[in-house]
Amino acid sequence: MQKGSPSKGVIRDDFDPAQIAAIYKHHASAISVLTDEKYFQGSFDFLPIVSGIAPQPILCKDFIIDPYQIWLARFYQADACLLMLSVLDDEQYRQLAAVAHSLNMGVLTEVSNEEELERAIALEAKVVGINNRDLRDLSIDLNRTRQLAPRLGAGVTVISESGINSYAQVRELSHFANGFLIGSAMMEQADLSAAVRRVLLGENKCAA
Repeated sequence: MQKGSPSKGVIRDDFDPAQIAAIYKHHASAISVLTDEKYFQGSFDFLPIVSGIAPQPILCKDFIIDPYQIWLARFYQADACLLMLSVLDDEQYRQLAAVAHSLNMGVLTEVSNEEELERAIALEAKVVGINNRDLRDLSIDLNRTRQLAPRLGAGVTVISESGINSYAQVRELSHFANGFLIGSAMMEQADLSAAVRRVLLGENKCAA
């Protein structure tokens, strides 16, 4: 869940973490909470609100570069954290992942190109998020998941991130990914519950 983004500004004016969590808890396997304040208008304060309502694991989604951020996320009841290989070298990643694991937290390792994918494989990442968004120009290319996912081992959980907004996309990409991280496509919808059902079930079943 996210209130805003660098490209769109405020996405959801009536952003209420408790209300959103109450809807997501009926559908999601895990809930991602953006805590970055500068670019996404997030807050660590959102984490315990969501954790208190939803039983699913809570992911702290932020630009994590320092162990303190992971300790803070755990203090605020996050169960996992995002580590982006686009902003971390291998040694930084190892150190931060070790901190997360020492706190009994999971790690979602994000990649966005072939070079980062090879690093994730070498680093033995167990849960890999493939970001379909080009962080340089913010363009979306779902082929990134199609191209990179098959190169990951059978024991790796693959999450397709960014650009997912329809049931058809979920159906097609489910051949390549174990799960999907969907943010702004949900937050932009006035009827959040209906939007979630449309993406998971399709228009016909949702209308039935």
